[in-house]
Amino acid sequence: MPKLNEMLNNEKIKREEGDDAIDKKVTDEIVQVQDVIVNDKKNREQTEEAILEMLRVLVTKSKADIEAEREEREKTEETLISLLEDTCNKLTQNEQGII
Repeated sequence: MPKLNEMLNNEKIKREEGDDAIDKKVTDEIVQVQDVIVNDKKNREQTEEAILEMLRVLVTKSKADIEAEREEREKTEETLISLLEDTCNKLTQNEQGII
């Protein structure tokens, strides 16, 4: 009987050690997964911020390009209108001089 109790105690100790080893391994794996998740989240946030910054730059540049194009178009229109007015005035003066 004492031998049987000793064997049972030994088996109980081995089982508890095995359980502790499994608990430690599972805990270590969970910590590793959490670290991976945190790193992935940080990388994703950095990537998102970089993309947003590029979009901000692109929008700013596009707005500046559009404004420059608008100003150039307005100058061209003003020049054309001025030329047309001068041409009309000269034609009017020529007609009056002929008649």
